[in-house]
Amino acid sequence: MSGGGTETPVGCEATPGGGDKKKDSLGTAGSPAHFIIKDLGEIHSRLLNHRPVVQGETRYFVKEFEEKRDAL
Repeated sequence: MSGGGTETPVGCEATPGGGDKKKDSLGTAGSPAHFIIKDLGEIHSRLLNHRPVVQGETRYFVKEFEEKRDAL
């Protein structure tokens, strides 16, 4: 996971022939399995995506550094 790229969700892969139809082995888009996969994706992104936390810590560090530098 390098971020920034788009990924095809599991179970909704495009057909190898390049057609407009999508293969959905889990049934319709409103099926319970589809909702579970969607929830798992959200849980995964919240638990393993540390970018917002790191960006916030970086902004805080830079702000504190600049304030201390200006005080000297």
